[in-house]
Amino acid sequence: MFRQIKSAIIWSYIWRFRSLLAKIIIAILIVAVLEFVYGDVVEYLRLSGNVEYLWIALLSKWILILLILFYVGYSIWRIGGPKDKKSPQKTDNEGKMRMKPKSLSKKEIRELAQKIIEQKAKRG
Repeated sequence: MFRQIKSAIIWSYIWRFRSLLAKIIIAILIVAVLEFVYGDVVEYLRLSGNVEYLWIALLSKWILILLILFYVGYSIWRIGGPKDKKSPQKTDNEGKMRMKPKSLSKKEIRELAQKIIEQKAKRG
């Protein structure tokens, strides 16, 4: 029973963060390929006698690895950030019309309703 609950919790987290997990797995694969290519480039430079270019290969390897790490870190940071999205800015007319109904009299409510009807008639 406990195993099933634990499995359900783990799979729900995997499903919830599937895009982040995919990014992390792809980043790990890219770093592995990068290490493989770096090893081949170093071996080629040693065999050809162009050892003075090793610093360029090393620098480019670490720049790419750091960029990948920053990308994954930013993805993690973005998930933990605030979830509320800002709504588009309202115009002054819409803001004035959105008053609390308890503070308006019946006459004011009729006037606002009439204004809304007139605005919709102009649009359509």
